[in-house]
Amino acid sequence: MSVHGIAPEDALASLRTAHRARAAARRPNPLPPWYPATAAGLFGAGFAGTGVSALLPERLWLATALVQLAAALLLVGHVVVSHRVEHRPGIVPTLSYPGAALQLLPLLAAGALALPFGLPGFLLALGLTGGLTHFLLLRRKRATGAAGTAGTGAA
Repeated sequence: MSVHGIAPEDALASLRTAHRARAAARRPNPLPPWYPATAAGLFGAGFAGTGVSALLPERLWLATALVQLAAALLLVGHVVVSHRVEHRPGIVPTLSYPGAALQLLPLLAAGALALPFGLPGFLLALGLTGGLTHFLLLRRKRATGAAGTAGTGAA
């Protein structure tokens, strides 16, 4: 006998599908092993390259343009890789206050170096400190994700 026009076999199949979907959503989806170093390297090299291009003399305009193009490609690569990896369920949870505040340290260090060294100092410091912080954060997220806590907000 069917209830509301749904056969018992169809209802059972729907329940099984819903159960598999819930189980898949609960499963941790850790970061790939190559991702922390790749994302941090692209980020750091892109900003550092932009800073280096600002230090080159004007007479080397072709070298400056090539360094800026390479830096832009590195930053675009960082955005593409990050989007492909992190925009899946359970990858990088939202950080609470202490973890989120620590992510501002590279920006503060870069801002401090911007005072005496201008834009090149800011970009070089942001590339180096931001890349290192990015690497450490993603490595920690990968370790906690591999332990089964990804997507739970644990930091």
